[in-house]
Amino acid sequence: MGARRFAGAVVVLAVAIVAAAGAAQVRRPWVLAFVPSLDAQRVLATGRTLERMLEVATGLEFEATVPTSYAATIEAMCAGRADVAFFAPLAYVLAHQRCGAEVKLISIRFDRPYYGAQILVSADAGIRRLADLRGKRFAYVDPASTSGYLYPAVHIKRAGFDPNRFFSQTVFAGGHDKVVLAIYQGQVEGGATFGDEFGNDARDRVERQFPDVKRKVVVLEYVKPYIPNDTVSFRKGLEPELVERVVKALFRIAQTSSGRQAIHELYQHEGYATYEDLVTKYKVDRREFPNLDAYFNPIREAVRTLGIDLTRLVR
Repeated sequence: MGARRFAGAVVVLAVAIVAAAGAAQVRRPWVLAFVPSLDAQRVLATGRTLERMLEVATGLEFEATVPTSYAATIEAMCAGRADVAFFAPLAYVLAHQRCGAEVKLISIRFDRPYYGAQILVSADAGIRRLADLRGKRFAYVDPASTSGYLYPAVHIKRAGFDPNRFFSQTVFAGGHDKVVLAIYQGQVEGGATFGDEFGNDARDRVERQFPDVKRKVVVLEYVKPYIPNDTVSFRKGLEPELVERVVKALFRIAQTSSGRQAIHELYQHEGYATYEDLVTKYKVDRREFPNLDAYFNPIREAVRTLGIDLTRLVR
């Protein structure tokens, strides 16, 4: 082969390689990461339904995943292995601090952009007030769970007790439903989950399997203040036009009957709101919360109250 023909062949090959690499990059699926706040297999099954809906709505390829923990979900995004995450509030704060995760949407439950936490106890344990839990076994959800750890622990501290010494044993069950089951099955006397007077209740997630759960596992106290709802957050550095396409698609999906069913099955979401929705529809004070990230500042304050080192929660 002549020098010119050889050089030309090299150029053609190089262009082909670059084009193939670009095509492979375009074809890379967007990874949807769902925190395992409930049974992981159940979350994954519904996540795959949402995956298919997003593919139809956007023309992009998606892949649903459920990492093993809240921390693993954060790690996946910060390591570039997840592009979109359905973060619980504290998990979002952690991911934002660690790698600049960007919140674009906040979930709506019971027509509100916030929800509550509750302390549950065994009906047979003789526990009538918070002080009665001293020396008992207690289950939290996950160290990065807002309603399943952070706010209840702050609540206990503000009541005058040291949450690190108050109980004889504390465990992290790995899911809100698992906390309920730990109480129901007598493994612990009490636990913390999501729950409020608006209708949120972690016990609902196991009631079909255990119809008497609300008789055997009862609400001791609701925890205040309320908590900003879950987020839909994006990995920093994604192409803005594609992010906007996904955001708009989620809005459209949430307005269909099948879409509403899917997001409700996931985390009891009824829909999603932007920052402007918070200000105009839900009357959030723009002066107090000048952007969507600032809406999560109360969680940062709770972290300071409890003295948590955020860098130790996610390695």
